[in-house]
Parts: sequence; C-alpha cells; structure tokens
Amino acid sequence: MDSCAGLSVRCFTLVDVGKNNQQRRAAKRKARRHSQGQPQGGPAFDAGAEFTAGAEFTAGADEQPGLFGPPRRSVPGRTAPASAGEQARRAEATRALVADGVAAAFGPRADARSLDAIVEQLVVVGGSTQSTDAKSAEGAAGSLLLAGVTRGYEGGWQPLDLVAFIRREVGSRASHLVSAAISEEARRANAADRAPADWLEQLDAISPAGSSSPELGWLVSTWRSNRGPSIWDGWHDTLTVIGLLQNMHVITRLVPPPSQWSASTANRSAPRPVAVRPDGSHGGHDPKMLTRIRALLTKAESTTFAEEADAYTSKAQDLITRYAIDEALLVDESHGFDVRSRRVHVENPYAAVKVQLLGAVANVNRVKAIWDDHHGFATITGLPVDLDLVDMLFTSLLIQATRAMTEAGATERGGHRLDRSPSFRRAFLMSYAGRIGERLAEAGDRAQHEAAASHGAELVPLLARQKAAVEQEFERLFPDSRPMGARRVDARGWHAGRAAADKAVFAAGQVGRS
Repeated sequence: MDSCAGLSVRCFTLVDVGKNNQQRRAAKRKARRHSQGQPQGGPAFDAGAEFTAGAEFTAGADEQPGLFGPPRRSVPGRTAPASAGEQARRAEATRALVADGVAAAFGPRADARSLDAIVEQLVVVGGSTQSTDAKSAEGAAGSLLLAGVTRGYEGGWQPLDLVAFIRREVGSRASHLVSAAISEEARRANAADRAPADWLEQLDAISPAGSSSPELGWLVSTWRSNRGPSIWDGWHDTLTVIGLLQNMHVITRLVPPPSQWSASTANRSAPRPVAVRPDGSHGGHDPKMLTRIRALLTKAESTTFAEEADAYTSKAQDLITRYAIDEALLVDESHGFDVRSRRVHVENPYAAVKVQLLGAVANVNRVKAIWDDHHGFATITGLPVDLDLVDMLFTSLLIQATRAMTEAGATERGGHRLDRSPSFRRAFLMSYAGRIGERLAEAGDRAQHEAAASHGAELVPLLARQKAAVEQEFERLFPDSRPMGARRVDARGWHAGRAAADKAVFAAGQVGRS
C-alpha cells in the first residue's frame, strides 16, 4: 500500500517555529481588552522620559490624536520641543523596545507576558503627543519587516512562499501584513522593471492589505485598512512576523533573488526556439490548448455527478498527454532542455498525505516532486509546460478527491460518520493517490504508444533525454532527498479511497475522435 512512488522528501534539521504559540494566544486573549482603548495600569511611555510603569492618562481639553492608538493627554511641562540629542535618545529607546518585542515574540527569549507588556507600551507610544515617537516605532518595525523579506529572498524564498508560510504559522491576518511588506520591497527595488516574469506573476497574485499612505506610512496604513485588527493586534502580528522572518531556514534557491537581478533579467519575453520536425513541419505551439484543459477540469470540479466528472477529467488527461508530447517535439535540443522548478503550497489538514497525489500525477508526467513537510510546500521540477499541466491536474484531482472522501464517509456506521475520523481521511487520500497513479500510468503508456506510432521513432529517445535532463537538475537542487515511506492506515479508508479512484478512469483515445 505504498502510494509514495515518485515523491521525495527533503532531509534537514527542523526548528519548532510554533514554540510558545499556545502561550501567545492566551496572552493575546487576555490583552485584547486594550485594543479599543487605553491599558488600565499598564506600562506607559511618558513623553520625554524613560519607559515607566503604572502611569495613567485622562482625557481632557488638550487631547491630541496619536498616530497608532487612541488620543492621549499631553504631559504638563513637556510641551517644549525636544532637543536633537533628546530626540535621538528617544528614537533609540523606541527602536530598542521594538527589538525587545521581537525577541519576546519569537526565539530563545520568547515570553508571552513580556510580549504583552511590550505591545502595551508600543500602543501608548502611538498616543504620545510627540509624533516622532510613533514614527520611530513604525520606522523600526517597518525596517525590520523589509529586512526580513530581503533576508528571506536571499535564503531561497519567493514572494508567494513567504505569504503561504506566514499564513500557515500565524494566520491570514498576518499574511496580509507580510504581503504589504513584499509589495513595499518590490516598489523600492523597482521590481516592475527588473524582476523576471515568474517573480512578477507572484507579485501580481499578492493582494496587499492596503496601499501606502504618505501621511501614515505603509505599515500603519496596512493596519488601518485591514478590516478588523486593532492597533494592539497590529503590533502583536508585526512583532511575531518579524521574529518568524528572522528565524526561517535557508531553502533551495530556484530563481535569482533581487540582489542578483541584472539588465538581462528584464529580457523576459524572449521567443523560445522551435525545432523543425523531420517531415519539414513545425507542428504548432497552441496556447489555447491550456485554456481548453482548464475549462474541462473546471467542469469536472463543479459537477455533482461522478460519471460526468470522470468524462471531463478523461478528456482533460487525453489533451494533457497529447499536448505535452507535441511540446516536447518542438524543443530545440541544441539549446538544451529548459528545465525549471516551482513550488506548490499544500494547505492543511492532511497536507503530507495530499501531496502524495501530487507525487503520483508528477511521476506519470515526467516531473520530479519533493515535499518539505516543515514549511508545507512541494517543489516540482520539469519542463515549463509539464509543470503547468501537473499543477492544473493535481489541483483538480484534489478537489475531486476531497468531495469523494466526504461522500464515502457520509454513511453512519456504528453510530458515527467515518469522514470525521482523521485516520479514515488520511487512509482515503493515500489510497486515492496510489490508485490514481496507477490509472494515470496506464493511460500515459497508451497515449505514448499512440504518439510514437504517429510521430515515428524519434519520440521515445527524445522523451528519455528529457527525463534524464529533469533528473539531473533535480539531483543538483536536492542532493539530500530520500523517498517518502509508507505508513499503516485505516483499512476502511484505504478501500474507500481506492474505490473512489477507480471511478476516475482516465480512458485514452476519447478526445477529438467524435
């Protein structure tokens, strides 16, 4: 019952990035009462003085609005402008407070109570009558966020990787924050004119929480436009995200980071070489074919009838096989195979089991896949067109598998529904992936034999050279990979998943012959 064929897992030492999450959540609930108003008896920032505890403010006629938090009353005797030296000292103290907050949020010094106290101080800093205090706090946090994004890029991370990782570890609200930081970094790096096409596509897919405001600055503007989080939550998320960005692993670099972009990077639309076939024809790269395949898979996902979904998926698989072979025949081998890699983010729950479906689809379509369980993404390596097709087919089959799993476990047995059992669901998905892999392999072999009969003896050695090029690049990127092992699973879920996969028969030769 080993459904892991074709899927590898990367080996490296892991760090528990979820350390103290439970404590942080408990402290957050406790301190949420401060989000809409002034902390009662909490630490305060006295304008022009050191950080002190127990100071309280009362509303009065001389209230002034703060940049970060609610209005605070100005302190008597402190209305005179601070000297340059005093301003420098206050700015340094504010930056130190932000740094202490990051250490309290994440790392060896992480402490939920300390984080709670520092967040309260930062909220009060925003209510200070001296706007330079608030600007110093925002500037320090913003600089650390941008530095964390840059550090991530240098460590092999890409924009969508960072967003998915923060969403997985902290939540969707925090992912909006890192999205805004990514957009701000892209603006400062002039990515629109310098970044490669794949990088720009990721930037376009990211929707930041809010646009930058000259009056507020991009960080505060993000907090205020994010539909819900209070200033307390904004500071809590910011310090936590900075801590995560500062402690991420270095991962395999798939594309050059912004520091290595050059003038040649801007040449993103160079036409790819096209080979002339032995019969003198050029064949034809058909961009519309991908649209047709997507449309078929969308219909398969939306229908509630299993037979109809099978028919749409069968047609899509037939088009995928033929399209991939036609594309392979157009490769000009004098330039080498254009082997690339991309990451596929797999959401919980059961991500480690879901990714086995990706491994099954990839293995049949001449693509190598590797799973990073700690960070929650897979990396697939192959020709660009094969990567597109594998990504599309995996997404569609995962939707169909989830629906089939729910239907299979809907029947009550012994007073409970099987689909509510994690062991049943894991076994179902694992078995589904294994059986789909078998069916895809059968259909792929038939389609390849038919294509060989149509295109001549050149096809088989060409595909063999392509496979060798993909494996060579994969070994270069991931020399320390190992196969994923099988595990003991729920027998009922296993048989239910296999039965469901049997319905998704990918019959060859059913397309374009009517």
